[in-house]
Amino acid sequence: MPLAQSTDDLFRAAAILTGPLNASDARPSDLKDVLLRRMKSYAEAMGKGTPTDDMALDVLQSHTALEALTLLEFLHQSLRDTGPNANQEEGKVLLGTRDLALIRTLLSILFKWGVDPLLERIVAAIPSTSASQGIARASIIDLTGLPHEFSMLSSISTRLLALVLPAGPGSAISQSGVTAALLNQHLSNLLMPCILIGWLPKLLTSDTMSTVDAVRPLIMHLLSRLPASHVISAVGQVMSSPPSSLPYVRRTCTFILSRQLLRPEGIRGLCESVFGEEDASGEEVALDKLEHISRLLGTVPAGLKVEEYLGIMIPRMLLLLSLDERALPPAHRRAIAFSLSRMLTNEESDEKKQTTMELVFPTLHNPFLLGSGNLSPSASLKTIQVLLTNTDPSPHLISALLTPIIPSLYSLFACLEQAKVSDPIIRETIKGFLSTWGRLVNSEEVIAAIWRIIDGDVSDWRVDVAGEISRVEGGTEKDGTPLSLFTPQSLKQAEEAGEFDVDSNLLGLKPDPVRLVRFIKDLGRADVSSDLFVQLLEAYRDARGQRDADPLKTLLYLQLVLQMQKQISPDDASSVLKKPEHILTFIKHALDSQRQADHSPSGRKTFSDGGLRLEDLHITPRGEPEEAEEEGDSDDEEGEEGGEQGPNDMTSTAVKLLLSVLEANPDLSARTASVLNDIFSLLEPLSKAPEEELRALAREARMVMTARLASTSESAGRKARKTSSSEDTEDPQETYQKALKLLQDPLLPVRAHGLMLLRQLVSARREPSGKLSEPSIDRALIPGILSIFMQSVQDDDSYMFLNAVQGLSAMVDGFGKEVLRNLVSVYSAGLDGLSASAMSQHDVDTRTRVGEALGQVIRRCGDTLPSYASILIPPLFQVVRASHFPTVLRTSAISLLALCVKTNALAVLPYTVDFADAMIDLLQVESVPATQKKPAARSEPESDAKADEKAPQESPPPPPTMDSEPTSVNTKFPPLRRAALHFLSLLTQACTARVYETGSADQLLLPPELLKRAKTTLGYIAATDADDVVRVMARETFEGLDQLAEAIVGL
Repeated sequence: MPLAQSTDDLFRAAAILTGPLNASDARPSDLKDVLLRRMKSYAEAMGKGTPTDDMALDVLQSHTALEALTLLEFLHQSLRDTGPNANQEEGKVLLGTRDLALIRTLLSILFKWGVDPLLERIVAAIPSTSASQGIARASIIDLTGLPHEFSMLSSISTRLLALVLPAGPGSAISQSGVTAALLNQHLSNLLMPCILIGWLPKLLTSDTMSTVDAVRPLIMHLLSRLPASHVISAVGQVMSSPPSSLPYVRRTCTFILSRQLLRPEGIRGLCESVFGEEDASGEEVALDKLEHISRLLGTVPAGLKVEEYLGIMIPRMLLLLSLDERALPPAHRRAIAFSLSRMLTNEESDEKKQTTMELVFPTLHNPFLLGSGNLSPSASLKTIQVLLTNTDPSPHLISALLTPIIPSLYSLFACLEQAKVSDPIIRETIKGFLSTWGRLVNSEEVIAAIWRIIDGDVSDWRVDVAGEISRVEGGTEKDGTPLSLFTPQSLKQAEEAGEFDVDSNLLGLKPDPVRLVRFIKDLGRADVSSDLFVQLLEAYRDARGQRDADPLKTLLYLQLVLQMQKQISPDDASSVLKKPEHILTFIKHALDSQRQADHSPSGRKTFSDGGLRLEDLHITPRGEPEEAEEEGDSDDEEGEEGGEQGPNDMTSTAVKLLLSVLEANPDLSARTASVLNDIFSLLEPLSKAPEEELRALAREARMVMTARLASTSESAGRKARKTSSSEDTEDPQETYQKALKLLQDPLLPVRAHGLMLLRQLVSARREPSGKLSEPSIDRALIPGILSIFMQSVQDDDSYMFLNAVQGLSAMVDGFGKEVLRNLVSVYSAGLDGLSASAMSQHDVDTRTRVGEALGQVIRRCGDTLPSYASILIPPLFQVVRASHFPTVLRTSAISLLALCVKTNALAVLPYTVDFADAMIDLLQVESVPATQKKPAARSEPESDAKADEKAPQESPPPPPTMDSEPTSVNTKFPPLRRAALHFLSLLTQACTARVYETGSADQLLLPPELLKRAKTTLGYIAATDADDVVRVMARETFEGLDQLAEAIVGL
């Protein structure tokens, strides 16, 4: 073509070659004629030779494609020469819409009729696998006719690359309308032949078909200058075309794609190429596209190590996720987050997964753990949020992302809550992180992280005026004003601000107990609350037992326990009482530890109340150890405070916690939790503890557990019998269940009403005929009801134990000798051992109250008392004879025997002589003469007036009495002699009445020698005993003996 040919002439020639497509031209049968006419017209216009008519259609198409390439070369040269020198107006006129359409048509003709047929024949001739060992160069591969086609394809590819990079590798891309259309719309068409000829393996080369090495640097340089998104799209089209069936073509495409991904804008380019502009702003993204991007980003290129590849890609992905929402389309953000989550949860390659975690977690965690890193705390929070909200909900991923920084996140959240100026979005984001983590992660991990918060494994944070957050190094950030620096004005301000509230953190405890417990409550996890509550109790107990423990840490444990009891109510889903297994185990351990401490040599206490005393073991003179005792007072007090008060406090807390657990779980009993059996046994010694509060708590707990066990044991039988009971009568089983429920109530009047209902159930029924019959309640419930009454007898409140005493007597009326034996056994237990010598006041109170019940039973027996004499009288007489029993119980036993005589003398008729002889012996031995009562008061010189003046001022201590020492075994107390005299008086009156009734002295079983000894003893006591009441009663009994003698003489 002459150089003087203008650009307009070239476009007219292009219009002739492409030709206007009309209806006649569109018919396939006329395509050859159409192409032949166009070629002739084009040849005339360009001054070339015309083609012959005998040319085949494919030859005409190939010839047309080559001429189109020639026109493109001339147009490119013309546009490139005029483009830079022409002004913008000329450029716009020069390249109009029709001109650009002509260029695109020429390129389409070139690739459709020139390149694609050559590619099809060459790809069909090359084997589809290059890994076969049986392929042997040209001798095996039939490449007949291919050299010409391969040469033509190489020529076309080289000429096209010359249009784009005329100066070779390293040069700038030539700018023209032709190159713009070629790169924008036909880059994939250009890559296919270039990859085919430029990356041809040596195994497939021959002398006539060799690899075009010059193509590779040109292609790589060209692709590096183009946008990554455009290149990735083109490579993707190549991989979906027929040439990709060749392995080396696919490997080359993969190599090019990986190189593009490694470019700084490679990740964005991949997202743009996959989603396109129509998906860039949409929220809904197809899963197959997400998986495609994840697969591409997760594939390590050949020749790169996993650490090298991920070391480049991971930081770029994190940086993109931390960008503002407007800087990255939502679809791209979600795809990157999805890919990153797949890398973190990759189960196919542990190496890749571990490397990803080593790169991701430090980047996200260091801003919180170290206060430094590539991201700021705000950016790290935003990245974590994007990563969590755009991935599948995976507890493992959430745990790995959040667990290491939970203490820091909680500290930051507390700081943002207290700050006057803070970003509400960040605050709610952190709150969402904490809630999500706490609900999805397993309980052990949650508890471990919360303990890190409690142990102080957190950092302090600061929020400035602009709302920016920063980490405070060294934890030096202090809140509030020290108490020592408060002024009257600041005190008033603090009081108005509520800083002196009960729940205010006045001492600056970290973490704030109120806020931490509120966080635990919001998690709504009973398993976490229960286990953590038990661990806090154990930590508090251990801290109390350590001398060098931090007092603030001990106070923190205590405040956390109190706040959990206060804030987390039993109705909450996160109640610490909802899962009582661990709490019951702690209670058992706490009670058992106290029991072991009480039985250890260091914790064993000395006997008191009539037992062995330290004064009884003196082996040195009395005057010497006083100084040592005085010196040891302070240590003794310190030891008591440090060693006894703490365990008792923890024991009381454990019992209170047991009551709360039982109240919060109505179905909890020894049948559902066997550990309650051990706890019930451990509570028994506590029900006799000297501390009144602890004793009352232990008794209440045993009462509730007894009632609960009885209630659960009867529930099945009650349901079975409910259908057969009539509706118009009150079912005793329902009354029984109602009573047991009332007995578990914490209010005293309600529990007493429960005892009253039980007493009504066990009382004998009066039939219409007037005869008493056994109660209608099942006899299998007798042991449980008896146990409940025996527990209530030990209660310190008179309203409770009096109801229990009446209930016991009613049970004897209703069920007879079986219950009576149990009462007598409780009253007289310990006759054959030494345990009664160390009997506590609680044991004495219990037995005397059982004695009151026995007294009521004796009165109600009336004339039927002789039938119960064998059960009652021998044990009572053994109690009287037991010198190791407290005097109170011996006196009570004599009184009960006297009541038997008064109720029905026939009951004691077989024992009359023994009883009278025993009482006379007791009076003879235990009598206290009046001369021993008053010491020699006048032994001092009467002349010492000064001493006489001081004597009234220094009054001696009052003598011990049975009321002041109820557990004493001192037999010199007057009530014992009074009871014996009362018994003898009633026995004498009974004998006298018997003589008058029968009219015969033969019924009198008292021998004359016994009567004579009785009168002698009584006369002596009436004259000499120190107690006025005893002397009067002795005279009255003596008179009774005289009346008995008169009755006998009168006969």
